[in-house]
Amino acid sequence: MIFVIAGVLGILLGLLIPYNLSLATLPYVAVAIIAALDSVFGALLANLNKKFNLNVFMIGLVSNAILAVLLTYIGNLLGINLSFAVIIVFGVRIFNNMASIRRITFDIYFERRAREKDRLARLALEAGKKEEDDEEPSESSEDNVELADNAEKIEKTVEKETDKEETK
Repeated sequence: MIFVIAGVLGILLGLLIPYNLSLATLPYVAVAIIAALDSVFGALLANLNKKFNLNVFMIGLVSNAILAVLLTYIGNLLGINLSFAVIIVFGVRIFNNMASIRRITFDIYFERRAREKDRLARLALEAGKKEEDDEEPSESSEDNVELADNAEKIEKTVEKETDKEETK
């Protein structure tokens, strides 16, 4: 929660405080931001894989930004524009991380949907068995109303269980 608050405060301060970047520093800031974004997407992927470590994230964030700025500076000293190489490398990593995040997210979503359908079918079977055990089913409209009510109760139960799992 503290990271969300810090992020929102950082964005607000960045928008409210006037600042000027010179043309000389602009390439360094650009590659540092891209390197930081690479670290953020890597952290999101690690979090989805249940392997997130704050120390590793912070070290990666700082070292990626320093490496990107250092490569850009050395390139400028040599008269070579290495900032494009840095942007390409970190850009490819960002897209790879996003592809993995998307794949894992969809897998989780479709797995939850399958579990929800299985649970609904299981509850419907259990409700049907209980009714068969209690009395002989008849074709009256009152029985149809009761079945509809039971189906609604089952759906509400499934929704509650799904909400509980999502909050975990």
